[in-house]
This record gives sequence, structure tokens and C-alpha cells, in this order.
Amino acid sequence: MSQTQAPVQGVIDLHSHWFSPSSLRFLSERQSSPRLLPGADGAPNLHRAGAGTTAQPFALGNHWFDLDARIEHFDQVGVAHQLLSWPTTLGIDAALSASESLGLWRDYNNELAGVVRQYPTRLSAVAALSTSDIQWSVGELQRAHEELGLIGAVLPVNAFASLAAASRFEPLLAKAQELGSHIYLHTGYAHPQVPGQPPVLLHSDAIEARRVLDIAWQFASATITLAHSDLLDRYPDVTVQIAMLGGAGIIANLVELSQVPGHFDAVGHSPRYQRLLFDTGAAGRGAQAIALATRVLGAEQLVFGSDYAPVPDIAPGIAQVLAAPISAAERELILRGNGQRLLASKGISLGS
Repeated sequence: MSQTQAPVQGVIDLHSHWFSPSSLRFLSERQSSPRLLPGADGAPNLHRAGAGTTAQPFALGNHWFDLDARIEHFDQVGVAHQLLSWPTTLGIDAALSASESLGLWRDYNNELAGVVRQYPTRLSAVAALSTSDIQWSVGELQRAHEELGLIGAVLPVNAFASLAAASRFEPLLAKAQELGSHIYLHTGYAHPQVPGQPPVLLHSDAIEARRVLDIAWQFASATITLAHSDLLDRYPDVTVQIAMLGGAGIIANLVELSQVPGHFDAVGHSPRYQRLLFDTGAAGRGAQAIALATRVLGAEQLVFGSDYAPVPDIAPGIAQVLAAPISAAERELILRGNGQRLLASKGISLGS
């Protein structure tokens, strides 16, 4: 462990991922994509097949699995508590039928609960759910709260890319309202049977740059669905977190433009943005994007997220918040205060 004092302490990280033993076993035993195969170094490589994924194998390093190393890293960089979720980015649920995926998610959630019990003051978690069998997911969300000690669920952001898509999930939102769930929207597509999702664009130039733009647009689309419709009005006790600042600065620009008289004001400013939390993970981690979102949306709507596991070091994400030209009070809210308040509302004790 490094002896260097972390620049901040008590950080609440609400954007991270974990791969369980059962999911590793399930994907290693499959004979077709999505499946895991050993890479040249012996580490598992995920070969994907779902919408929005790439043909390039995705390597899973030890930090995806090793919980003791994760906790040690927390102590090195000043993280007090982290929220775990399934990485919907990988496109597993979108690529499998319900008959193939339900056992995977049930086993994953069981193991997730075991992790939370092992590290109750350092880790909390949201359940993985099916987007192809919504009624099953309603029951699994209830089990996640009542039996497993989880605080909500993660869903792919494109499940909310339009009102047509989001409407498919109203039975789940109704159950989330009953349970006081936290719903986390993260990168990825829902199952293809869900209508109203963005098209899968195939680019021939500047592929990586255009893919980042595609993802930002997808997050912004989901944010618009939730902020510019009455969907969430029916579920006032559901908290919603959107990764990557809701589109890496796009939403903050939209809100700012909506306040310009005589040109973009037809967009309309929605008070429903105050229902949403935006995390700084992955494409949301730039210091200037954080500053823009803070100025336009308000520091009260931002929470820190590291994207740990895909990103093996949390320190650079913290450094971006520290580098953002915002006030000390705003920085405190983003790194600690807002996350502490959210977790406390879900009954999570952070200890002394």
C-alpha cells in the first residue's frame, strides 16, 4: 500500500462494476458469443455479440474480481464507500434470451449480496435485471430489496432513450416506487424487443471518437426522456442516477441554451432535472465538463463516479473533480455530500 496521503478522504464513489464468480463461470462455459475465452496472458477476454458492442475482445483484469485489492485501493486513494453494479456496457442482456439470462442475473445478485454483507460499510450494490422479461425483473427487484440487502437496480441507458422505450419499464418503476429503489442508468442497449432505442451506427472513420459521441447522445436522450416528460412524476420516491454527466456535457449545454430568449427557449427548461443525479464516471470525468454541469445543473445534482474495474485507478477521476474550477463547497457535495445523503436515504450506514 502506498504511504502517500490521498489528496481527499471520505470519497463516495457511485459508479463502479464487479464481475462475480458465477458470471465468469457462465460466460466461460458458453460455446458462442457472448462468451469468455483466455487471452494470450491467460486472463479472461470477453467476446461480445450485443447491440452497440465491438468485435474486439474485452480483457477483464484482476481488478474486476479481487475485492481485497479493491478495498486496499480505496484506502490508497481516499474512497470511503463504493456502489457496485453489473457492467451493462458489455451487452450481455441484450444478446441473450430471457431463458438464457435469468439464471445468470439471479446468481449474480446472490453473490453481490454476499459481497455487501462482507463489506457493509465499504460497499453497497444495485441488482442486475432482465430487460427481456420485465415481470421477472419486478419480482427480482423486490427480492433484491427484501432478501438481498441491495438498494435498487442498474439498467442500460437506452432502455430510457425514448418514451416508447421507457414505457416498457413502467411495471418495474411502479415496484421501484413501492420499494424506494435507486435506479442507475449505465451505458448499453436493452434487449432488442424493447422499442424506441437508438440505431446502431456503423462508422468507417474516426471510429473511437464517433463512438464516444454516440454514447454521449444516448445518455442525453435518456436524460431528455426523464426530464421532459411526466414519466417520473408517478414515481416520486424513486431516485435516478445517470452516468457520464447525462451525456458528457451535452445536457448542460441543452439546459443553458433553453434559457436563451428568442431562439432555443422552445426547448423549455424543466424542473424535473432536479429529480436526477448525474455521475462523473467515464466520459463525464473531464474537469471542464464537471464545471459546466455544476454551473448549469447545480452541484446538488452531481455525484462522484470512477468507473472502477474498466478503469483500474480511481485517483485520476478524483483529480478531475479537484481540478474543476468550482468552489470548495461544490466539490465537497460532489465528492462526498450528495453520495452520503443518497446512501443514507436508502438505509446504508457508512460507519464512523
